[in-house]
Amino acid sequence: MRTGNAGLVDREHETAAVAELLDAAARGEGRMLTAYGGAGSGKSALLDAAVSNARREGFTVLLARGSHAERELPFGLVGRLFEPVLPQLSPAPVLVGHRPHVADAALADLHELNKALAELTTTGPVLIAVDDVPQADCPSLRWLASVPQRIERMPVALLATASGEPCSDPALVDEVLAGSSRELRPAAIGPAGAATVLERVLGATPAPSFVTACLLATSGNPLLLTALAEALAERSVVPADAAVADIAVPGLEPALRARLRRVSPHALAIARALAALDGKADLLRIADVTGIDPPTVAEVAETLSRLGLIRLAGQQLDFTCSLLRNTITGELPFTALQAVNSQAAALLWESGAPATSVAERLLATRPLAQPWVSGALRDAAGEALGSGHPDIAIAYLRRALDEPLPPDERAAVITDLGEAEAHLDLPAAVRHLGESAERVLLADLLVLTGRYPEGVELAGDTDDARSVALRLHLEPAAGSALERLDELRADAPGDPRSLSLLALRELWLGRSRTAAVAFAEQALADVPFDAEAATSAVRAVLVLAAADRLEDALAHCDSLVNGARRWGHRPALAAARSARSVVIRRLGRPAAALEDAHAGVDLLVDCGADRRRGVAVEYLARLVHILVDMGRYDEATGLLERADLMGEIRRSWAGVELLFARGRLRVASGHPAAGVRDLLAAGARLASWEVANPAVVPWRSEAATALLELGEAQEAREHAAEEVELARRWGAAEPLGLALRAHGVVVGGPRGLALLEEAVSLADAPMALARCLTDYGAAMRRSGRPVPARRVLHTALDLAQKCQSATLARRASTELATAGGRRLKSRQSDVDGLTASERRAATLAAEGRTNREIAEVLFVQRRTVEIHLTNAYRKLGIAGRDGLVSALRRSTRPERATG
Repeated sequence: MRTGNAGLVDREHETAAVAELLDAAARGEGRMLTAYGGAGSGKSALLDAAVSNARREGFTVLLARGSHAERELPFGLVGRLFEPVLPQLSPAPVLVGHRPHVADAALADLHELNKALAELTTTGPVLIAVDDVPQADCPSLRWLASVPQRIERMPVALLATASGEPCSDPALVDEVLAGSSRELRPAAIGPAGAATVLERVLGATPAPSFVTACLLATSGNPLLLTALAEALAERSVVPADAAVADIAVPGLEPALRARLRRVSPHALAIARALAALDGKADLLRIADVTGIDPPTVAEVAETLSRLGLIRLAGQQLDFTCSLLRNTITGELPFTALQAVNSQAAALLWESGAPATSVAERLLATRPLAQPWVSGALRDAAGEALGSGHPDIAIAYLRRALDEPLPPDERAAVITDLGEAEAHLDLPAAVRHLGESAERVLLADLLVLTGRYPEGVELAGDTDDARSVALRLHLEPAAGSALERLDELRADAPGDPRSLSLLALRELWLGRSRTAAVAFAEQALADVPFDAEAATSAVRAVLVLAAADRLEDALAHCDSLVNGARRWGHRPALAAARSARSVVIRRLGRPAAALEDAHAGVDLLVDCGADRRRGVAVEYLARLVHILVDMGRYDEATGLLERADLMGEIRRSWAGVELLFARGRLRVASGHPAAGVRDLLAAGARLASWEVANPAVVPWRSEAATALLELGEAQEAREHAAEEVELARRWGAAEPLGLALRAHGVVVGGPRGLALLEEAVSLADAPMALARCLTDYGAAMRRSGRPVPARRVLHTALDLAQKCQSATLARRASTELATAGGRRLKSRQSDVDGLTASERRAATLAAEGRTNREIAEVLFVQRRTVEIHLTNAYRKLGIAGRDGLVSALRRSTRPERATG
């Protein structure tokens, strides 16, 4: 087990002790020093360094290493010590030139060797360096045991190394080591030393997290750390975010096997069983798996513990580091590995071990055709799913399907698999649930992915709340669903799904904001935040947002996002983040809203959903709204074009949402005629859901301003007036403020100015207020009141900039200039220019987190992290991570305005 040398890193104490040993010998004060440690701890490297230093200082060096192959050869080690210096001796020791075939050393033989050693000291000091003393033959050990007393007043230093390996004569080895004046026990390498080794081998400065991962994988063992670094160098690994926990080093396998076989004929089998049990082993389980009697297992385990290869705590044992386990597993032939894992799995199951421990072993076995296997895997899958690891649950259930199962049991496993896949892989979930008897979840997934007719047909035309909710997605089925909803209202059911649907119905009708909020709060009060309830919770949250209960809605959204992350349920997380984007948009935080909206779409698409169909279209519409607010029309258009959503839109609720968003986009980007067609089409379709409330889809006000631009003033006024009336009935400030704004714009004159003034007094959400203020300021300017107009337009411009709406800011700035005002150029700090996502990613990177760790913290793809960091570097004007710490300390410079 010899590879590149890291043994002298973090070894200042040990090298000082060796230097002191050599200095004493040079003064004629001979003594012995022992370095004791497990395999690869660096003791041999310390001895090698001592040999090099001694030769530089003029020492005669007698160097030999204990050899397992020569333990039965009398004076084998002594012969190798003296052989290089035979020409200096006259006469040469008989024992070196003619190896006697005796089992022990006579006193005369030892005397002859001591005379030879004394003769060597006549020309200068001598270093006797013996590596791996326990592997020496008995006659050589007997001579070594006599040396410490002989050299006390001689210029001789004796440096020996030893480990816990078995030897031919433990008493003799103890006798040798007892002569040592000092014993060194090299400790594991620390973080600083590990970083030095990794940088030396990999040629680049490693990230702190990478150093930590390598230390965990090797337990700071110098030899293993160097071997790992060399293996990583061969793979051209960048020492930043690479995973090392599962890496094996094939080059270590031969030496590791040889060392294990030297320990005991049973050591390799025990190590293989320990690798298969993977941290779930005790002495009795190892004995059962290997068939070796428990006392022998215990004896071997103690030896391996002394060697630093395993940890032994009472009856429990495990490898000291993952690299050793991986290497042992890697050298095991496939069939042998399967056999060991099969035995381990059966043993763990019989002993009542946790199902996950059993399942981990079963993943590495061929089908066992045992009745308990599928049950163990299903139990483990349930535990994994409950702890938020659906990917692991899926792996267990797919392995269960490899077993020969009765039809009923196979159907149950397929159902479990489909339910687990619904967390991550929607097409696979639909496929497997389609093979099972499970129809409820299948109907949900079909509607979610845009297969509306199939999902609605599967749900059936019943008054069940789930069936009602599914039918509301599809325009032709919406009417019957609404009838069922009215029946639910009469029954006053108390389950969260029904309550959230009743809240939605009140919102759509727009008759009683109080009733809508009451239903929504009841739904959220009783919802256990799990994946099953996520859809109902999201529905209720959006009702609260439409009722101007934004802070409450945001708190529930945050809870849903955190819960979905814990569950590992990506569709639920997509729904929660998309809903949160709606709330955050209204709170005037466009960058954060944009991040959530993008995440909602991306998460759902990553699960296999088609962005052109189903709920993904609704999420995409929310994203388009935010981009329109920010004036990023080309980006919004590109999203719709790539999704092939610029043509005919399906007759679904998501289609209505998209028509409205696309209409706004077309109007804002200079295509009012096409935009009005979309807006009016959205309004016409809303009749199928009996949606009158502008807090849901304010298509009338958006259409009114576009119609005015097209010269259709009368129609514009009719739509605007109707929206004001409907918004007053609902009573929420933002939709009423926006409706009044549109009405004021299309009416014009003194009445229009009064309507705009009322709109400003009502609008509270930053973006809505910025729009109202801009139009109000422009109207004041036109009415001949430039001074108050400038004050209003200054405020509008500030708000538009804070909302990152470039288009609205340009319009407010133009109106301000027309009103005779001027604005000194403001400068936003580079840090303030970062989006919330970019700032979080940059902050974590500045803390030393790797891209993989940042992705896990933010629950995004690694590629997304790379994009955030690249954008951050560009905005901050830095080349990379090294400049983040100082760049993030920059403060915002204040703006100044004049009027």
